[in-house]
Amino acid sequence: MNGSYSQSSAYRQAGASVSGGIVAWSGGVNLANRLSETFAVMNAPGIKDAYVNGQKYRTTNRNGVVVYDGMTPYRENYLMLDVSQSDSEAELRGNRKIAAPYRGAVVLVNFDTDQRKPWFIKALRADGQPLTFGYEVNDIHGHNIGVVGQGSQLFIRTNEVPPSVNVAIDKQQGLSCTITFGKEIDESKNYICQ
Repeated sequence: MNGSYSQSSAYRQAGASVSGGIVAWSGGVNLANRLSETFAVMNAPGIKDAYVNGQKYRTTNRNGVVVYDGMTPYRENYLMLDVSQSDSEAELRGNRKIAAPYRGAVVLVNFDTDQRKPWFIKALRADGQPLTFGYEVNDIHGHNIGVVGQGSQLFIRTNEVPPSVNVAIDKQQGLSCTITFGKEIDESKNYICQ
């Protein structure tokens, strides 16, 4: 953006200029600081402030979208997102895509994300022993929603607070235990899996 102003006793003059581009696509309208002949719209829903190809000045917006103009036509272009500085709760499932566009193409590159709420839950078995590391955590319908991590800490992702979760105790014998929640999950509390 540039601006200028000049004045004398006979006249006043002001000027301004803006450079860049506007890209309208099926997911909305995005601004770009510059546009080349061949570019990509990178879409990672829920991933905010992810670096594109290691460029700290080029990041995804609050919706997880960025216009990337560094595409070379007729060649494989590697497009990567770095979420190391992002504070988004969404999970990026695979941070690398490859596109080989024609000259003058606008490529839509969709990254798979999981926008469900993450929960970290401390839990022990009823006998005080830790839950088995790496075992799956299932919801009341038997769907996998997480895993038991180190120190008997469960990591789950859900859209809403589940009424309860099931964790295997002994897979060979088919034994499991259940953790029941109230209306909310208290991540500072130690739950008992019964």
